[in-house]
Amino acid sequence: MAITRRQFLRRSAIAVAGAGLDATGALGTIVLRSPARKVLILGAGMAGLVAAYELVKLGHDVTILEARTRPGGRVHTLREPFADGLYAEAGAARIPENHEITLKYVKEFALELEPFYPRSLNAVRFDRGSREEVPIEGYTDAMTKTFGGELGDRPERWSKIKGGSDLLPKAFADKLAGKIQYGAAVVKIEQDANQARVVFVSSGRQQTLTADSVVCTIPFSVLRKIDLPGVSGRKREIIKATRYEAVSRVYLQTKNRFWEDRGLNGFAFTSGAIEVWQPTWSQPGPRGILMTYARPGEAERITKLKENERIATTLKQLDSIFDGLRGNFELGATKCWTEDEWARGAWAFVGFGDFFTASSREGRIHFAGEHLSPWVSWMQGALSSGLRVVKEIEESAKTV
Repeated sequence: MAITRRQFLRRSAIAVAGAGLDATGALGTIVLRSPARKVLILGAGMAGLVAAYELVKLGHDVTILEARTRPGGRVHTLREPFADGLYAEAGAARIPENHEITLKYVKEFALELEPFYPRSLNAVRFDRGSREEVPIEGYTDAMTKTFGGELGDRPERWSKIKGGSDLLPKAFADKLAGKIQYGAAVVKIEQDANQARVVFVSSGRQQTLTADSVVCTIPFSVLRKIDLPGVSGRKREIIKATRYEAVSRVYLQTKNRFWEDRGLNGFAFTSGAIEVWQPTWSQPGPRGILMTYARPGEAERITKLKENERIATTLKQLDSIFDGLRGNFELGATKCWTEDEWARGAWAFVGFGDFFTASSREGRIHFAGEHLSPWVSWMQGALSSGLRVVKEIEESAKTV
């Protein structure tokens, strides 16, 4: 990104002023009531789920169309092909301590948090020219120096959802049982003075639903291939031009966590700015998972490789950090977000110049997603944008 979140929040009041939200971007203590509306929400990622959840509580008739067969979007916990109930994150994993909106819903659904990073044993860093074994603060220092203010404050104090990040979207989805239609791929969005219409394909059959309002949370990388006669030309230009970044993750399951016997916790920061995580440090059983998190620059290179090549090159790379890995290796898996049919990238930001145009509603169509928030790439961004749309629909309903 050309600009960090801290700079964005400091330079603009978009999250607060434009949407009428409180200082965190949440609904605050305001209780809004308006005539019930029929609302179609496109996408069961975090933005769509929170919008649906709050709109239903306000008495609106909500239906979610989701192309995938699961909720969560880019909040996705991998449980297969790993053994013994182990899991690792393919998408959103970490929760900073100042992400009040995310923490609010974690608490609301009675989910348990635990530290993202282990406090014991040492991590490894290579960013200063040689191998160093350091406390976890040394690892997060390497992250901060490389990625700057984008990470915010005190990353060593970040949390994760115990049991997997996908427990949060699943909690929303459980509350919305019967209101989510999975396997529904949108192909057209249109509107007139009286209603909005969404054409989608489900089980090979084209169908149409109408509504008073539509909430579009589909990533622009996917939305640009959908017919949008109900959207202005300028908005379509922004949708087409918005760049989604590449992220790749490679997972290596091992017979045991042999590195712990050598005083290492399984976290490392490479000279190429690839993060190495051990997501299983707090999970039961002898087996472990080491995984790499490659951001834009390195992610594209990994994505170009075949699956077996990604695993082989990562195994070679991590064996040089954690000697003995090759002999303990059992299986591997990968996730490259630019390959994902319903994401086509890990995150995006529309830019300051286009932010108001991109995020503003057009008639009966509202837009949400992390790409339309100050917290790009975080669950907090998706949630805050979904809450913004709730207020927009309430306000528009009052004028009808």
